[in-house]
Amino acid sequence: MQNESVPPLNFTVSSILKGLAQQSRLRDGEVFYGFLLKSGFDSDQMVQNSVLDLFSKCGKVDIARRVFDEMVDKDTVSWNSMISGYGNDGFIDAALDLFDRMPEKNVVSWTAMICGYVKVGDMAKAGAFFERMPFRDTASWNVMLSGYMDAGDLKSACRVFEAMPDRNVGSWNLMVSGFCKAGDLDSANDYFVRMPRRNIVSWSMMIDGFVKIGNINKAKCLFDQMPEKNLISWSTMISGYAKSGQPRRALELFEEFKEQGIEPDETFIMGIISACSQLGILDRAEEIVNVYVVKKQLSNLRLVASLIDMYAKCGSVEKAMNMFEKAYNKDLFCYSTMITAFANHGMGEDAISLFDEMLRENIKPDGITFLGVLTACNHGGLVNEGKRCFKIMTEVFGIQPLERHYSCMVDLLGRAGCLDEAYNLIRNMNVEPSSSVWGSLLAACRSYNNIELAEIAAGWLFEIEPDNSGNYVLLSNIFASAGRWDDVGKVRAMIRERGVRKNRGSSWIELNRDVHEFVMGDLSHVDSENIYAVLHLLSDDMKISKSII
Repeated sequence: MQNESVPPLNFTVSSILKGLAQQSRLRDGEVFYGFLLKSGFDSDQMVQNSVLDLFSKCGKVDIARRVFDEMVDKDTVSWNSMISGYGNDGFIDAALDLFDRMPEKNVVSWTAMICGYVKVGDMAKAGAFFERMPFRDTASWNVMLSGYMDAGDLKSACRVFEAMPDRNVGSWNLMVSGFCKAGDLDSANDYFVRMPRRNIVSWSMMIDGFVKIGNINKAKCLFDQMPEKNLISWSTMISGYAKSGQPRRALELFEEFKEQGIEPDETFIMGIISACSQLGILDRAEEIVNVYVVKKQLSNLRLVASLIDMYAKCGSVEKAMNMFEKAYNKDLFCYSTMITAFANHGMGEDAISLFDEMLRENIKPDGITFLGVLTACNHGGLVNEGKRCFKIMTEVFGIQPLERHYSCMVDLLGRAGCLDEAYNLIRNMNVEPSSSVWGSLLAACRSYNNIELAEIAAGWLFEIEPDNSGNYVLLSNIFASAGRWDDVGKVRAMIRERGVRKNRGSSWIELNRDVHEFVMGDLSHVDSENIYAVLHLLSDDMKISKSII
């Protein structure tokens, strides 16, 4: 249009400005505003109102106020845009000053003030404005609902909801969302069932709510009932399976998703990457990366961290490092993930070296970073380095150790034979010692035949997790190594009296894109007869090889 020397209409200009505001494209908006000033649109009320809206929504209320003050003719839209801008940025006093000076107010003006008070968390003044409103629409009621839900005042939210003369789907969704966030899925489901009309958001919130409380079966049941699914609902369900430790189900659902013709976003891809990481299936993971992860997405550092984690868990620390090197402007997540990858692969010195590089780059480590560093020291037997890093964590960066940090340190000290030091660390913990902490000490007692500390650690373990058979077996083995057969008998009697049963583990393998899962003694696999036949042959070969050696 500009190339053809055709002057744009004010409606066209206003539409462009609204589009820039919706996308928060401030820089483009500033350039376009400069063009408008040169083109004589500085006195057009419709255009000026759109300029106000642009700068207000982009957080530039100072520029918006300058435009507002220079406007010759202001209408209600002008005042409302400026009040909303102040309210959204938390300048509630400035918003109130304009509201009081406003020559003529409408429902949008009142609602903008209520939004401002909700934004700063002052529900008392928001409620006072709401009560003073000469006329309320559904949007006003919904703002009050949202405010009470965000404040965790579910009782007041319910009171407002029941008093509403008219409700739209957004009103119902606010109730469902609020109770889901509070973890009250029974109440959320009650509102969901009562809804006269549901949209995709309604279904997706309920699915996400059940996923977050671990009820993945109920989430899948709702997912199957959805009349229409979008990317968010698919992503929520697939990520839910991955987070709940069911990566196979996540990949099965991903195969269904590929038939829908929906373009995945980065959040969706991270859910699939998580599933591949858990299963350790590198071929499938790389196939997904090659198809869905394009070069420009490497600027998304959360995605980069997920890919680093995936390659490491699939056994390729070299590819994990290559991905780390490709990342632009590496952040805390990238460094922490790569440090953890080195740690889990027993590359302690590489992890420490990367940690030192991170500090040189002035990136402040967090608790997760130090957990990776301590794990690296543990796996590498770097006792002195581990002590140094633990001290840096608490004294230099002021990070309070969590149970996992203590567990790692106890394991590190225990493996090095520093059992008394490990026990003293446990006694001085600022959190309650967990089963993993006592378990690390008990395992060390087995290695160094320390029966006294073994009995102490086992005593706590029997109290914390009385049904864990491994603790009883480990203590029994310690007694057996010391020839204390009476104590062995007592432990076995405890196992019988408490009805403790050994938990069966499982393993899986990918073959021709199919994942096969096995548990000990399992006969459910279609090829179990052939599998056990081969297993017996391998067992015989191992026995022969052993006898030859």
